[in-house]
Amino acid sequence: MTTQHVIDAYVAEVIRQVPSRNRRDIGLELQGLLNEMLADRAEAQGRAADDAMVLAMLREFGTPAAIARRYQPPGFEFMPPQQTRSFAVVSILGVLVQWALTLPRVFDGTLSPAGWWLGHGLGAFWWPGFLAMGTLLAAWVRHKGWFRQEWRPRMVDPDRIDRRVMGFVLFAVAAASLFMATMPWTLSTLPEPLGSVFAFDPDFLRSRAWLALPLWAGTFALLALVFVRGRWTPLARKLEIGSNVAFIALLAWWLAAGPMFQAKATDDGARGAIALVMLFMAIELVVRIRRRRNAIGPAWQPG
Repeated sequence: MTTQHVIDAYVAEVIRQVPSRNRRDIGLELQGLLNEMLADRAEAQGRAADDAMVLAMLREFGTPAAIARRYQPPGFEFMPPQQTRSFAVVSILGVLVQWALTLPRVFDGTLSPAGWWLGHGLGAFWWPGFLAMGTLLAAWVRHKGWFRQEWRPRMVDPDRIDRRVMGFVLFAVAAASLFMATMPWTLSTLPEPLGSVFAFDPDFLRSRAWLALPLWAGTFALLALVFVRGRWTPLARKLEIGSNVAFIALLAWWLAAGPMFQAKATDDGARGAIALVMLFMAIELVVRIRRRRNAIGPAWQPG
């Protein structure tokens, strides 16, 4: 086998992996480039080109698959590289939370390990699949160019608020707090069997549920103060973070200290929902802290 045969075999393997309409042009271009590189190498080494020289050159040049990728048209980007770590962390945390909520049934003997794995264990992987499908849909929308906005630079004061938005947030917090606070009484008026299905555990109402009331009141007072001042102060930001941490701790205590509803199915569903809320709150809290830590005063942001 001559050196030309080795180059031809290499080029043939490359062009098999590129679009057919471009194969001839790519093959001729690559063949000429490799022959020129081999000639320069032989001249530099002061000897005739041989199989060992051409093989060393091609291995340094790259595998046929790697070279073929250089000639491929821009593909469909599933996820920007800078988002890969966040995607992996959120996926793993979601699976671990579901496992943590269902594994106690194995330890108390109500479910066998095999039954848990074939049910809740494998079933927890719906969460990474859901995230992947959402990411794929978002990438497809970006690829199509839909909802693309033109970037316009403007100075943004991250601590100044829009009073219209904050007013809506205050109303939403007040309405949600009122709804949650009156749930034990409104649900008890439902006709049977709904009344039994959504009946709260008396011990939960007596010892744990009421602690949400001062946290809601404190959150509303903090937001109202920010609304009046028209901006966030450093102290208000710290109080907001402390409030979020307190809410996460309270929800964790609710999950660990015992049932919240008398009906087991209702309680299991509520536990799953609270676990997801805790996960999203924790992620949002980490992102907010990192942004504040990396802030360098008024920032240029897209408008």
